[in-house]
Amino acid sequence: MQAFLVLLRYDLDQMARSWIVRVWVALLIIGAGVLVSIAATNSELASETMAAYQYAVFAPLSWLAVSIFAASAISGEAGVMADAILSKSVNRTQYLSAKVVSRIGATLIVYVLVTVPLAYLLGRYAVADTTISGLFVGLLLVAMMVSFLAALGILLSTVFRNVQLAILAVMVTVLFSGAVLQFLGLTWMSTTAILNELPTTFRGETPLWNVFRAIIVFGALTVASISASLYVFRMKDL
Repeated sequence: MQAFLVLLRYDLDQMARSWIVRVWVALLIIGAGVLVSIAATNSELASETMAAYQYAVFAPLSWLAVSIFAASAISGEAGVMADAILSKSVNRTQYLSAKVVSRIGATLIVYVLVTVPLAYLLGRYAVADTTISGLFVGLLLVAMMVSFLAALGILLSTVFRNVQLAILAVMVTVLFSGAVLQFLGLTWMSTTAILNELPTTFRGETPLWNVFRAIIVFGALTVASISASLYVFRMKDL
């Protein structure tokens, strides 16, 4: 347990020093400030503005940033990882578990610290048409999707030794998943469909079954990605 905590603290410190994370957070804050200003001066609906932020600001920026720092979690430290594990100072499960908690945890922390104040400001300065339950559900759905993105990035980081290839694989997978799901008739599973329905979700008008279905699917995909990461990493030749 002590090794896990040391690794977790180290990786969180690395994340805090990362320019990718810093630029990502800065752009998220700037985008939020601009939308609050526009909503306040033009009497925009809080639900529409919040959904526009998720779709036009948070989703594309997070697609880039999370793909990079999640997909480089393992493959980006191949030498250090091999030295630490082969010297038996830590085991594989401790190392990967620290990476999973750090990368997914940092993603969710940034998301909460940016979107919760934004929701409050929009409720105060825009036309407040959202409900507390609707905001909670909408933000939870986006949190589940971005958690899956981070978990997928970590999985592909264990599969590919090349960092650039792992990052590209994450981006391509997310980019073309919508087309694949549409071809299979599963458009309700696509992130685009969920993001497009966020205005009604924030107003508390989305059917509960649609919400539960999306949460279960993305929760299961996240757990499956983490489990697969552990399996692949244990079997991987260092």
